[in-house]
Amino acid sequence: MIRIAITQPDIRPYRVPVYNLLASQPDIEVTVFADLAKDAPNPEKEDIRFRFEPATTDPKPLGPLPFVTHSAHHQVNDPAKFDFVIHSWNPHYRSLRPALKQAKKLGIPTLVWGHGYSKRDSWFRTMLRNWVARPADGILLYTHPIAQRMIDKYGFDAERVFVAQNAIDQTPIQAAREAWLADPERLAQFQAEHELVPGRTVVFVSRLLDENRPDRLVRAIDGLRHDYDDCKLVIVGDGPERPKLEALAEQLNVADRVIFTGAIYDEYQMAPWLLSSGVFCYPENVGLSLLTAFGFGLPAVTSDNIEAQNPEVVALQHGKNGLLYPYGNEQAMIDALGSVLGNDEFRESLAAEALRTVTEEFTLATMVQGFLDATRLVDGKTRKVVLP
Repeated sequence: MIRIAITQPDIRPYRVPVYNLLASQPDIEVTVFADLAKDAPNPEKEDIRFRFEPATTDPKPLGPLPFVTHSAHHQVNDPAKFDFVIHSWNPHYRSLRPALKQAKKLGIPTLVWGHGYSKRDSWFRTMLRNWVARPADGILLYTHPIAQRMIDKYGFDAERVFVAQNAIDQTPIQAAREAWLADPERLAQFQAEHELVPGRTVVFVSRLLDENRPDRLVRAIDGLRHDYDDCKLVIVGDGPERPKLEALAEQLNVADRVIFTGAIYDEYQMAPWLLSSGVFCYPENVGLSLLTAFGFGLPAVTSDNIEAQNPEVVALQHGKNGLLYPYGNEQAMIDALGSVLGNDEFRESLAAEALRTVTEEFTLATMVQGFLDATRLVDGKTRKVVLP
């Protein structure tokens, strides 16, 4: 039995299936130390099949630098309770490096789990992040390219670098998708009610934040309407930018082409909007919602500035399941959307590959396998994920 402790800033519903699958593996026991999320729904107690221990992060600034401490960093360093500790790899944790060094003295193998880069990186941030991680026995990353960079550029031991490709549980997405597709009359009624033409609808799913550049989508619909008179934009989500976006739509005279649904978290309620769309577009900073869109069989369009994106962007293969446009070039984004909306055969090919990507490659099993690969730091054994 390997008793694993995982420390995280908070617990998110999308991460629970990962922990559940990890905890279901033979001879694996999982305890997660985290706070409840303050800006998103929290998982239901009955959905959690691992041990959950409340923990907090507390501000501990160092001058102008916004450092914090995690209440469980040292708590998990108990050989009587845990055989392996996985920490969130955040250089802002003042308590992380001391906890890693303490664990090493106690003989507890440790792993730091994170991006391995920052979207606003600098030499100082890179140096600090890598310095914090050095006492750990291994690092766990979301993508193979970043893992290779850590080995080639920063000298991390290849035998101690692991990859857990980020994934979400596709089960509820596929159930919702199949339920709606099994009732074409109801879906057609939904589309008629909202005046949506599937091959002419662009959808965005996320928080309405300036860093995601949803304003580009509103301007894109203004540009697309000249070639596609029936095109519309569906914005699924809410946030501080919504009033500005609504005002922009009015200013450009496209308010009748832009639908704001508000935040939707339930996959069944989200399904008809995505199944009534032809392409998913996330101008910048794309993340997990890409995997949601792929799950509904939607090709995606986002920018080619990979370093400015979240790790999930590696799931997008240009020309296969989506398109990348040159960073900052709005006209190129409009052209990319037009090439998908205007070519049914191309769109259907991208859509099929998008669905395959998340049902065969970016899966919970693949992600959990990355964690299991890292358990060899404990006992040297190779483990393969077992699906329930």
